[in-house]
Amino acid sequence: MIDLGVSNEVFTLLFISTLITSAFTAVLGQGGGLMLMGVLAQVLPAASLIPIHAVIQTASNASRAMLSLKDINWTIITPILIGILLGALVVTPFIQHINWDGMQLVIGLFILWTVWGNGLTLTNKLPFPLTSLGIAQGSLGVLLGATGPLGSAILLAKGLNREKLIASNAVIMFASHAIKIAVFVLMGVALSHYTLLLVSLSMAAILGSYVGKRLRPKLSERLFFKLFRISLTLLALRMLYLGFTSL
Repeated sequence: MIDLGVSNEVFTLLFISTLITSAFTAVLGQGGGLMLMGVLAQVLPAASLIPIHAVIQTASNASRAMLSLKDINWTIITPILIGILLGALVVTPFIQHINWDGMQLVIGLFILWTVWGNGLTLTNKLPFPLTSLGIAQGSLGVLLGATGPLGSAILLAKGLNREKLIASNAVIMFASHAIKIAVFVLMGVALSHYTLLLVSLSMAAILGSYVGKRLRPKLSERLFFKLFRISLTLLALRMLYLGFTSL
């Protein structure tokens, strides 16, 4: 019997969730990573939650970018990518001091802020605004694990159309998650117990990107945004409850 590191029921849940959330992101450009984070938090140990999520999202974002190479705006995203690297380097020394048992509280609040908050606004008062916001994304990405909406806010402020926003944000999030994986590897986080699970879920993420790319021109954005807000809110409230009970 193949050991996936989780029960067959949990594997089925995660495979379907990964496929759906990856397709969701391919249609709307954001939201799937946060939704998957909420699902993973219900069934995985807190200490391995963010590294596993990072591996899956690396596959999801890489495949989404590859499917839309011609729409990537490198002029805008290059300074953001530099900022993401700098942000990850700054926050890495503090990761080991984080209370992993309380991370569900932080992630739950972050999801609620993303869904119901005012988002981000680019300001010309920031020095090197794109790089500065990239630093914020890189720092939060290592700590919180799902920062796709931050990248979307930056790209929306630059006036990109839907296709360019989705493709460019896929590259930003690929870099953010890839850097995060490198950080956790350097910290000695071992995910060998989940190797087969990660390979399977990465395949589900790639398949989801392809499905979402095909559905993007056909499905109603209004319906997806409504489902996005409702499902993320419910998952966030559940995570807040679990976070409080683990303290």
